[in-house]
Amino acid sequence: MTALPTTHTFSAGEVVTDTTMNNSITAVLNFLMAPPILRCRQTSAQSIPNNTITAVVFDTEDVDSSGMHSTVTNTSRATAVYPGWYWTGGNVTFAANATGVRTTSWGVNGTTQNGSGTDFPVGSAATTNQLGASGSLFFLNVADYLELRCFQTSGGALLLDVTSTGQPTLALHWVSS
Repeated sequence: MTALPTTHTFSAGEVVTDTTMNNSITAVLNFLMAPPILRCRQTSAQSIPNNTITAVVFDTEDVDSSGMHSTVTNTSRATAVYPGWYWTGGNVTFAANATGVRTTSWGVNGTTQNGSGTDFPVGSAATTNQLGASGSLFFLNVADYLELRCFQTSGGALLLDVTSTGQPTLALHWVSS
């Protein structure tokens, strides 16, 4: 388990050393000034089956300050390395299609989280459908994982758009213990 840095409780008469100060104050401040963050994207289009909740896979990392994501194993997952509250953000863009609905939601450890979804009725067959996953706050223990999930009912599989403006994205930011 990766432990969060903690402050030292000083007592009367204690001799303060540089080690105590560094471990107690500097480590905490350094952590708070650069908390764990992740932003990953999908650059190779993923096929989303009809009527199936599907975790979005990510093959590119813009930043991963604490090793929360792998581009080789379980590429749909952002795994907590520190316990605490994480702020999330994400989006997907579906290929143009005028049939059915599109949704996004957050999943923690494989379970869709209540109140985290965004539903989008489709419009014209000539337009792509971009959905943002609502920014949400989740408490994750060490090794808990978060996934951006999507769903569509077009009647057949649909590709996610990976053009420069439509790349599916997942962002995660540790905010508090």
